[in-house]
This record gives sequence, structure tokens and C-alpha cells, in this order.
Amino acid sequence: MTVLGSVQALEERRLKRLLTDRKARVKTHGPAVAAMVSAIAELTLRKGKRLRPALVALGQKAANGRADLGLAVEVGAALELLHTYLLIHDDWMDDDAVRRGGPTVHVMLARTFRSERLGNASAILAGDYALSLATELLTRLRVPDARLRLLVACFNEMHEHAVLGQELDISGTSEGPEAAYALKTASYSVRGPLRLGALLARARPATLRALDRYAAPIGIAFQLRDDLLSAFGDPRDTGKPLGGDLRSGKRTPLVLHATRRARGKDRAALARALGNPRASDAEVRRALDVIARSGAKEAVEARIDALVARGLGALGPAMTSEGRKLLTGAALALTARER
Repeated sequence: MTVLGSVQALEERRLKRLLTDRKARVKTHGPAVAAMVSAIAELTLRKGKRLRPALVALGQKAANGRADLGLAVEVGAALELLHTYLLIHDDWMDDDAVRRGGPTVHVMLARTFRSERLGNASAILAGDYALSLATELLTRLRVPDARLRLLVACFNEMHEHAVLGQELDISGTSEGPEAAYALKTASYSVRGPLRLGALLARARPATLRALDRYAAPIGIAFQLRDDLLSAFGDPRDTGKPLGGDLRSGKRTPLVLHATRRARGKDRAALARALGNPRASDAEVRRALDVIARSGAKEAVEARIDALVARGLGALGPAMTSEGRKLLTGAALALTARER
């Protein structure tokens, strides 16, 4: 958490400087372009936890305890913009109106243009623009060409995995939720940032393999915790609307467990909210009560504990002792968080 705090402060300053400069630069293109870029900045700077930049720093320190954080902050800024791009498109696909306690980008832009169609189209372009900024930051890193190629390849793999995972998510065609989580969350939220940091520090192949073995289960556990928070967390803390996953019809492990167990009135209550964007808050609360009484919360908590144990078991002598301590703390921070 100490590393997270220091990286958060550095990352906020870097992102504010970058996005302020970019907003000023695009003003010559007129108010529509300015509104699009302002929406990107507004979302990016709104209550972000900056977990991915912190993991870049941890990956770097796991490989080299004396590594300079300057490059990690720059890579972290690229990851935050990649995250912004994915959030913008994800919110549009799910028709979500709230993100991080404020309006989603397609909602903001629909209000600006007084047109839902133009707001949606502009949001797609806003996501594309955020991705282009992320790529620009990464390719301008002052590192040797051979290392830059490895960093770009890792970044591209994260992007590819997130897109594939999103397709599995929206189509409901994965073999199970964890298959999509391994791509959509574990890769770009945990494994990718750690690997990028380790590559910055010229990590040995053995260190990279250990980080991969650690990251795969921790990343899935991170998403399972997010499922629990989305369902049972306070919207004022999570920044997400009550029952958003239920209303959008996401077949999370929580929902699947409850669906298998629910009978009679409970099954009917769950069905009224699941996949129903117009479900009332009262209907959502009844469905969440069904999920809680089914034992789904306890089952997911147990799965998180098992995944964390597997991830921590992968930490060995291939990294520094400081790195092992930091990664142990990171696993707990990622999977036991309250927002």
C-alpha cells in the first residue's frame, strides 16, 4: 500500500499534465473534438485507484530493488489510458450510465451533443483516441530498442487478451466465467502490468515465469472480488450502480451458483432482475438477497482464498526478497479490497 500511495501521487501528476496538454492541443479542431478529449480526461482523472501503475512498479522492484520509478510511472500512464479506452467501450456495450461515481463517457457526450446517437459514436472514437495516446506514450520510452520491442509486444498482448475476453463476456460463449476472467482481467490488470515492470528492470526469464504463475490466479481472484463488490458493495464506495451486473445479465460465479441453488419464489425473484435493465431497485435487492442466501458469497470467498494461496505459492527464489514481500502484500490488497 505504501508503493501504491507513492505511485498514485506520481501518476496523477503525470496524467493531469498529459491530458491538460492534449486538451489544449486539440482546441484548434473545434468544440466537438475538444468535448471528446475532455470526456477522456474527465473519466481518466476521476477517482482511479491506479492499481495497474502500482503493479508495474512492483514488477520492476521484484526484478531489481534499486530500479528507478520514472519509467514505471510512464508505462503506468499508458496503462491507465488503455484502461480508459476499455472502460469507455465496455460501458457503451453494457449500456451503463455510471462509472466511478459519475456519468459514463457515452452519457456525457450524449448530453453535450444532445443526441444519443452522436454521444455513442463519439464515445467509440474517444476510446480509440485514448488507446492512441497510450501507444504513443509507450513507444516514446527512452529505453534500448530491443527492450522497447519486448514492452510493446507485452502491451499488445494485453490489449488482444482484453478484447478476446470481452467477446467471451458479451457473447456468453466461454467455458465458464473464469475463462473470460483469465483473459479480460488477469492478463491486462495483473499479469501484463507486472511483466511490463519486470521487463523495464531487465528481468531474467525465471523471474518472468514466476510472475506469470503468480499473476494468473491472483488476476482471477481480483475479478471475483470485483464481482462481490459490484453485487454487495455500497455504490457510494464502488462508484457503480446497484445491481449493474445483474441488470446487464452477467453470468458471474455468484449468479451461476445462486441459479443452481434457487427454487420456487427465489428462482422467480432472481429471474426478474437478471438481464432486465428496467428492474427496480427493490427487485434487484430481492435478487441479491437470493444470491446471498444461496451460499454464493461464501463459495466465491473460498475460491478467492484458494486462488491467492496458489499465487503466493508461485513466489520463489527467482525474485528479490523485497519483491516477494511486496507481491504478497499486493495479492492481499487486490483480493481483499473494499472498493
